[in-house]
Parts: sequence; structure tokens; C-alpha cells
Amino acid sequence: MTYKTISKLGACVAIAAALSAQIPDFKPSTPLLKAALTNDAPAMSNLLTAGANPNADRFFGMPALTLAVINTNTSMAKALLAHGADPAAPDASGNTALMWSVGTDTPNREIMELLLAKGAGANTKNNAGESALTWAIRRGNMPAVARLKMAGASNEAAVRKAAESAIALLQKSGPQFVKVSGCASCHHQSLPQMLNGVARKRGLAIDEPAAAQQLKAVMAMFRPIREQLADGSITLPNPPISVSYALLGLAAEGHAPDETTAAMAAAIVRTQRADGSFPVLPFRAPLEASTVTGTAFSLRALQLFAPSAGPQIAQARQWLAQAKPATNEDHAMRLLGLYWANAPKEQIDMAASALFAAQRAGGGWAQLNNLEPDAYATGQALTALQLTGRAAANPAALENGIAYLLRTQLADGSWLVRTRSNPFQPLKESGFPHGRDQWISASATSWAGMALALSLPATPAAETEGN
Repeated sequence: MTYKTISKLGACVAIAAALSAQIPDFKPSTPLLKAALTNDAPAMSNLLTAGANPNADRFFGMPALTLAVINTNTSMAKALLAHGADPAAPDASGNTALMWSVGTDTPNREIMELLLAKGAGANTKNNAGESALTWAIRRGNMPAVARLKMAGASNEAAVRKAAESAIALLQKSGPQFVKVSGCASCHHQSLPQMLNGVARKRGLAIDEPAAAQQLKAVMAMFRPIREQLADGSITLPNPPISVSYALLGLAAEGHAPDETTAAMAAAIVRTQRADGSFPVLPFRAPLEASTVTGTAFSLRALQLFAPSAGPQIAQARQWLAQAKPATNEDHAMRLLGLYWANAPKEQIDMAASALFAAQRAGGGWAQLNNLEPDAYATGQALTALQLTGRAAANPAALENGIAYLLRTQLADGSWLVRTRSNPFQPLKESGFPHGRDQWISASATSWAGMALALSLPATPAAETEGN
């Protein structure tokens, strides 16, 4: 063996020794912790009977009770609690045994009940501000969500935070879209404005100067062509969508009827067919692909900005009553349209029942039957059910849907939805996340934000005004 080889071996030994010094010792500090860690119920029983302290020491910050819960060992959890284990004892991150009981892949209902019966706090927060309810929602453990709410847990703070983060992101990207595209849109202006209208009535934080600027941007698009809109000398793409969305957004921002909105309403009226529908050219799914949406939104826009349009609204209601929905958007918009048009209660209830029936097991809705659930379809469905007052008929469906949205929101406040629109338009980068999927994702974020906001209690002033 050469000197060089010996030197290399010596260096390796030194490195190994240094690394060894950094490896933590996984040996439990007490026999009780060892029994909990190794899932040894008989050993734990003997130790507790002999007087072992169930609250002494920790294994990487975790008390024996938490280890028993992670192992989903009911007998060990019972024994520890019977011998005085603290049901609220947190680990180093502030996580409690109750959080672990509902947030594992194999949740144990019996252990959860034991912990609640011993006084475990349903609203206790960890260092990250999460509660047991947060953990249950993250895992889709809806039975635990319902039980924790019975025990006094509330996810209102989480819902508010989620909705406000969505609003902030949309308000940031809206002006950039106008800048790069030169126009206002359904996805970056009108839908966020509709979200703002709902959010204000729930006391959610909104950047009001930014909202006012976006209202001006929409009016700046339509005001210069007011006369052409009024006399029909200008052709716009899909007025039952583009113009109706714009009017609903303006109404949500409190814009009063004026000459420009009257001209916009006139442009919508001219598109109505003899059968009462407001058809669209279905070239951009899902926002601009549904005659049901065109009809529902058009009749609502006319209600708000064309008081003399009663006959057109009545015709639209009749068409919606016999319409055959083919997509989730059709179902949600038909429900809204029938509600806005004061259709018979039986028709509205049947439309709501059809929408409830489309909810998937995980709590979400899908745009099409052969697609997976997403925030666009789920937000639309929940918004329609809540605005029409039909969500109260199925609280579990609402709870599951809200949990789905909370579970799938990304850290930046958005929801990612993949586009299914044929890419005939060049992408205008707005700064909203998700690249070529940003327009549909912005729309989804608005609908999801509306659904979350509507699930919150209205402010006293809003309750007197209605939704």
C-alpha cells in the first residue's frame, strides 16, 4: 500500500467520522417512547402500569401519544390517555395528536373521538397556522371535517385567506392584460369584477383603487363605440358573451346605467333569435362556447341595464326552461338563468338537482363528463348553487366542494386549469401564472374565489341588500 493510498483512506475515514457526527441518534430516550415508536402495545401497557410518565420526554419533539396516533394504534392511545397523557401536547412544529388522527392516509375515527372526548382543541393551530380541520381537508377526510365542525372547528379564516389571495393575484394581473392586449376581457376584467362584488359583501380585502382603474378600462373599451353599438353598425365577437360579461362586471362594481350601457344592451338585444336564445359562436371553450351561458348572461344584463326588455327576458326564460344542458357550464348557467328570470320553483329546483348530481366523489365538478374535476367547473357549480339559494338543500355537497377548492389552490393564490380551447389567438402575457393556461386559470380563480366568498357570512349591510 502506497503512501498516497494510505492518505486517501485516512481522508475517507475522517470524512466518514465527520458525517457520522452529523447523523442524529434515532434511539428513543425512554422505554415508553420506544414502545410507542415500535408500536409495542403490551410493553407500553406494562410500563404505564409500572408508573411510567406518558408526558415525559419526546422523540424528535413528538410525545408518546402522537407516536401512538401516527401508528393508528387505538389500544396504545387509550392506555396513554387513561394514564394522563396530555391530549393537546404539541410536537416541535406545534402539531397535535388530533391533527395526526385526521390527517394521515389511514385516519382513525375512534382515536379522533377519544382525543376530542379528552379535550383536544379542535381549533388549536400549529406553527404554520394550520388546525386539525386544515389537515382533514388536505386529506379529503370529509367525515372528520364534519365531526370537527360539530366540535366547534371553523375554516372561515382559511376560506377568507384563500379568497383574498385569489383577489390579490387577479387584481395584479388585470391591468397588465389591458396593457398588452389593448382591450378588456371576460377572464381578466369581468369575472374578477364579479368576484369583487361578492367579496365586498363578505368584508374581504380589495384594492379599491385598482378596482376603479379596471372599471375605467372596461368603459374605455366600450364608450368610444357607443353610437355604433346603439345603431348596430359595428360587429363585435359574441355579444351575448363579451358584452353581457362586461355588463355583469360593471354592475358588480356598482356602475349605474348610462348611455354606454344602454348601447351595450341594445347590441345584445339584436342577437336574440326567434326561439328566445342568445346564440354564440362556439370557438373558445368553455367561456365562449355555450348558448345557455349566452342566454342566461344576456337576460341578466338586460334586467340590470335595459328596463324595457321584459319581452326578451320572458322569451329567454322559456328557451332556458326547455334547454338540454350538455356540459357543466350549461348546467350551472341554466340554473342561474332560470333563477334570475324568476322561473317556477320546480324548474329551478330540478336544475339544481341536476347540478348536484354531477358532483364527483372528491367534492369537485368537471367541465365535461370525460374530464377530471377542476376549479373552473367546481367554482361555477358552487357559485350557481349558492347564488340561487339551492346550496342549503345539500350542505354536505357544499362542504365537500369548498374543501376541494381549499385543497387544490396553489400557494400563489391561483388554481391551475388546463386549457381545452383551440389556440387560434396569440397569447398575451398578463403576468398571471401558468403560461398558455393562464386565461382559463384566471377564469377558474375568479369562479373559485366567488364560490369561497359566497360560503362566508355576509356583512350586516349586505344581508339587507341580498346577494
